[in-house]
Amino acid sequence: MIRALAALALALGVSGCGLTGSAPEQELDDLIVGVHYVGVTVADVDASSAFYQSAFEVEALGEGEFALDALPADLSPAEATAIRSLLLRSANAQVRLMSFEGDAYAAPTGVGAVPVEGPGIMHVCFQAKQDTNAYARALAAGATPIGAEELVALSSRNPVKYGYITDANGIVTEVEEVDIAALDLPEPPPHDFRMRHVAFATPNLEAMVSFWSAFLGGQEPRRIGSWFSISGENVDAVSGIEGSEIEMAWFQLRNLEIEIAQYHNLATERPEAPRPIDAPGYNMIVFDVADLALARERLVEAGGTLIEGTYQLDGAEIAFGRDPDGNLLGLQALPESSIYSAKNFDGQGI
Repeated sequence: MIRALAALALALGVSGCGLTGSAPEQELDDLIVGVHYVGVTVADVDASSAFYQSAFEVEALGEGEFALDALPADLSPAEATAIRSLLLRSANAQVRLMSFEGDAYAAPTGVGAVPVEGPGIMHVCFQAKQDTNAYARALAAGATPIGAEELVALSSRNPVKYGYITDANGIVTEVEEVDIAALDLPEPPPHDFRMRHVAFATPNLEAMVSFWSAFLGGQEPRRIGSWFSISGENVDAVSGIEGSEIEMAWFQLRNLEIEIAQYHNLATERPEAPRPIDAPGYNMIVFDVADLALARERLVEAGGTLIEGTYQLDGAEIAFGRDPDGNLLGLQALPESSIYSAKNFDGQGI
């Protein structure tokens, strides 16, 4: 299956950060098929759901049975007795809100959401047609700009404007607004909103690229900044970081991109221990896999680490592992009938 989403992105002229990188046309992997959802820990599921719905018109689906015994014992927060979970669906992918509960439970202290420079799962990007006013809607719903107050155009050749925001939990979201009228398309995309990518910020881009390339069956990423870092006042205005020097890579799955960035101007280091799953922010990415046993083998062969055992979640087995930076990944083969399945998106959510 050819990289349809990547081809659409090229047609839209909306390459990441407004600058063009290229990768050879290649078939997508048959083992790591897509992204079921990106997990995110929030303080108040109802308040966060209202924010995402107001800003990005996601659909709130039923609350899931995310029992603590679906997690390895060393991931389960101390004194937590329950997890509340709510799935939010965009046109092509999903986020799963989670909050941890218990009479004696206390959220971890001294650990905030992952900042722009990382390390960790740094943001989810929502891409919207310009006339939706998604950025203004997000601000009206309580978001705070990280950089400039207004969206920023990074290239005169690209009819896209960009902005980073944080919500009430300090969690970073990227907003891209696309001027569809400026594009030479036979017909406009059918959806006003979609999730463009989920982004990692890393202290070692080469190690992460090597892992993700192998994990996704030898895929070659689209890259920019390899020779000269992405920089300039407009880049700073988006990132909110003075003197930004960024190198980036993107990998394509059937319904979502994986974005990886390294800020070379900052001495970001890998954490000594993985982030607690109940720390505010993105806590896992759960992948749709065709064969769980083979996916577990692939993760290890790629340079990741497995967490021992398999668990039951949403009616199917799930296994957990980590990438070289310690980010938590889930591997699960769900039937199309499951609301959590990446197979739910006709036409890949385009």
